Amino acid sequence: MTFYKNFADVNEADLRVLKDSGEIEGLQLEFKRELPHLTSLVEEVVSFANTRGGDLFIGISENKEGTIELEGLEENPDNLILRIKQSIEAKTDPRLINVLYQPIPLTNGNNVIHVRVPRSWNAPHMVKDNSKFLIRTGSAKIAAGTSEIRSMMDQRGHFLERYERFRAKRAEKSLHVYHQMPPFIMLHYVPVSAFDITSNYPVVDNYRSLVPFVLGRSGANPRIHADGVFYQESEGESFRGHTQIFRNGIIEQVSNYQFSIESSAEEPNGRPIFYVIEFKRALIESLEWQIKNYAGLGMRDPFYIFVSMVGGMGVCGTRRVMFGRPQAIDEDFLILPEVLIETMDKETIEQTAATICTYFWNAFGYPKQPDNLI
Repeated sequence: MTFYKNFADVNEADLRVLKDSGEIEGLQLEFKRELPHLTSLVEEVVSFANTRGGDLFIGISENKEGTIELEGLEENPDNLILRIKQSIEAKTDPRLINVLYQPIPLTNGNNVIHVRVPRSWNAPHMVKDNSKFLIRTGSAKIAAGTSEIRSMMDQRGHFLERYERFRAKRAEKSLHVYHQMPPFIMLHYVPVSAFDITSNYPVVDNYRSLVPFVLGRSGANPRIHADGVFYQESEGESFRGHTQIFRNGIIEQVSNYQFSIESSAEEPNGRPIFYVIEFKRALIESLEWQIKNYAGLGMRDPFYIFVSMVGGMGVCGTRRVMFGRPQAIDEDFLILPEVLIETMDKETIEQTAATICTYFWNAFGYPKQPDNLI
């Protein structure tokens, strides 16, 4: 079985082990002698994604006796991979984008195309050409029944329920164990596989290469503790924020660096202000670093961003407005809508930060960022 080996390390020697050991197609393994019709190929990929994931090798044949032959393909492997990738992304709904592709050179000069399909946590996926929801059973792909489709759809609800309990627990711990002074931002990066019992990343083994900086500040030296890797920053006797990288891939950032108390003649005791523009800059930097952290840990799943403001009652987004008082947040625990990240490029990072900050401006009574901030 190759599925549990590091993808980039799979080579011809591993394929020969499959051949010599008499490995046959199964729940997480499929062979194709030639590139099949692209819709048929997409069906195989969807069935893997909707079940437990798997490895598909194109250029390996399985004969009637149940043994396999490593023949490979003569065509240019880069062109083949491009065709396969484009077809999978265009013909799946929701779109499958975290599939991995690589050519495996053979000693005969040909290449086997290796397609690794992770289990999807955004299932069920459908083949758009024929509206089929497929799953894997044994070595075959079959149409998913109503109960299987319902079960896959329930996964998201279960995920959100688990996260809500996690968020409440972490807010409580930030206040009463880490003694974080409110108001503060609590930001969570949560891989879609985080609450699966088998989700476990080498956080401790790689802690020296991780960057657990506090949101809005520079990098820091982490320490290891029971949950993974942790860093906390303080000024004097006050704690300003912390970052926790959990073994299941969740990254938590808590910070009050984007807040201040602004006094005025009307309010000499001051009013709490949240600087959305400063938060946006810090969020973009955070996203860039967390993507690097995930790459270092080998985490390739899509992930959600959850943003909350704890102790937000009375917080304003501007010092004052032209007429009257600025609109303040009217709840102590402000929860923003979650954002799903499926691709990790510069454009996605900027769009994500803009979307989250627009939610904050809405909370302060603006449809978007005001043109003339005071």
